[in-house]
Amino acid sequence: MKTLEIISNTEEKELADHDITAAVERLFTIKKGVAAHLIDVTATQGIVTLSGYSDNLLARERAEEIAKAVRGVRGVINKIGVRGIDLPDATLRRDVEEALLQDAVACEFTIGCTVCEGEVLLLGEVPSWSEKQLILRVVKSVRGVRTVADRLVVCHVEREQLGNRSEAELIAAIQEMIDWDIRIDGAQVHVGTQPSGTVVLSGVVGSAAARSQTIAAAWRAGATQVLADEFTVVPGALHQELRGEKYRPRSDEEILKAIQDCFRYDPRVRAGTPEVEVHAGRVLLRGTVSNLKAQRTAEQDALGVVGVWLVDNYLRVRPRRNVADHDIQRHVQAALLRDPYLLRYAVEVVVYNGKVSLYGTTDCQFDKLQAEDVAAGVTGVVAVENRLVVPNWHATTGGDYFACYVSHAEPAAGKMPDSDALTRNIRQLLFWSPALSGQEIEVHVADGRATLTGTVHTPQDRQHAAHFAFEGGAYAVDNQLRVRYGPEG
Repeated sequence: MKTLEIISNTEEKELADHDITAAVERLFTIKKGVAAHLIDVTATQGIVTLSGYSDNLLARERAEEIAKAVRGVRGVINKIGVRGIDLPDATLRRDVEEALLQDAVACEFTIGCTVCEGEVLLLGEVPSWSEKQLILRVVKSVRGVRTVADRLVVCHVEREQLGNRSEAELIAAIQEMIDWDIRIDGAQVHVGTQPSGTVVLSGVVGSAAARSQTIAAAWRAGATQVLADEFTVVPGALHQELRGEKYRPRSDEEILKAIQDCFRYDPRVRAGTPEVEVHAGRVLLRGTVSNLKAQRTAEQDALGVVGVWLVDNYLRVRPRRNVADHDIQRHVQAALLRDPYLLRYAVEVVVYNGKVSLYGTTDCQFDKLQAEDVAAGVTGVVAVENRLVVPNWHATTGGDYFACYVSHAEPAAGKMPDSDALTRNIRQLLFWSPALSGQEIEVHVADGRATLTGTVHTPQDRQHAAHFAFEGGAYAVDNQLRVRYGPEG
């Protein structure tokens, strides 16, 4: 195995376990979707242990994802139990089967399902790891599901179609995915193989989230097994010089191929016919996809490719079969009721020519966006107009991440937050982000509006900084950040 020299930022070694614990606990209170008061957090040498319980399986997984994305965290042990709503086995099985039937990708496969006291057993064959993960996500999103026993078999149809790639070809495919994924600092990652498609990962990355994303890349590329015992997290493991190498200028032809490869590995997108054009890092998407979630996923896939700084999404949604508006309305309403986050809300659903409009109130922006995402995943939906209202907030004009980015909500009269508190919140979120910590970001808040100045590495970092400002409590962001490795650099 190749010996790797670990290049690290010495600042990260100063992060104490009690500081990491406090950071995770604080993020649980800021990032909605997690019942922070029900979860206990401890950290030992950067390994975070989560215990306690949540009221649904999605919240359990969200807690783990949040913890992995905290600076200094080397790994997460998730001991959170799920105490979901009690449903009769027959009712829960019906809901799971209906959720699979209404998903545009999952409905293509014959999946057997049995239920016993909140545990769902899944049986069947899927062509790749990506389809398997999508199906598992659909099932975990059904209220009342406490655990999922996965007996799905990956038959690796794609691997066979590619001519049963050699070990060298599999390694090259994985390495290429790592190199082009904006989220992974892969300069110190080594990919090896063993017989029968087993992939061996070793080396280091700078965060627990990057480690999970690298392992997922190996599975997506066609690995039959992934061994990662020698693949570790060293906080701050990527030196600035190596980071600059990842973001070196790429030709439009290279970017185009990387996006097309990304689409080929995404089961939501590859079923459609997206046409991709690239001009100086600006991506134009045209063509058709079969559902709204595929349209949105294609845009996010493209934004995750190194060298892309903007995506113009003109993909059209053309469902494979016609679905009457009244059936769409019924299916969306049922999907909202199945979702563990949205069950408590009375959401009115109006449908006209496949366009869904949502009316009602939610407790927070997270739930409002969750409702939109759920509706977008229903077969036959071509657009979603989210008219849900968060109490004490009212609608305002939206913007974009590249100028003055204004949220879809503005504080009501007399509800203006404290500027100093917002500034502290935003700075803490930036400090505990593995990607943004150490970058040159200045924060100024006045009357609930945050102004961000300085320089970040990529356009995606610029977007994430704005997102953190919103999570910290700002209702509008004037994003003046410059990009070092992008069109402005």
